[in-house]
Amino acid sequence: MTKVDFTLEDIAQFKLPYEEGMSVTHELSKKIDRIYHYFHERFLSLENEARADEQLSYALFSFNTALEAFSIVVKNMVRSGKTNGVDITSVYYEYQDNYTSFRHLLYQRETK
Repeated sequence: MTKVDFTLEDIAQFKLPYEEGMSVTHELSKKIDRIYHYFHERFLSLENEARADEQLSYALFSFNTALEAFSIVVKNMVRSGKTNGVDITSVYYEYQDNYTSFRHLLYQRETK
C-alpha cells in the first residue's frame, strides 16, 4: 500500500457547500470552482506518487473528475440563468458517491 500525503482531514476541505435542492447562485459557483481548482492542484501533485497503488489512483482520479463535472455544470447553469438545484441532482449524486468512496478508502488506510 502506497503512503500518500492525503488524509481524512484533507478531504473534508473538499466537501461542497451544496445540499440537494439548493438554488444555484453565482456565489455558489465561485466557491465550488475554488474548491475544484484547489483539489485539482493537490491531485496533480499526488498523481505520480499514487500511481503505484491502483485503488488510490482510481479514487483520486474519480473524485477529481466528479468534482470537475459538478463545477462545470454549476458554472454553465449560472451562465444560462438557471437556478433550480434539481437540474444538477445526478451530477451531485456522482460527486457524493465519489466523495464517500474516497473518504472510506482514506479511513481504511488511516485505521490500519
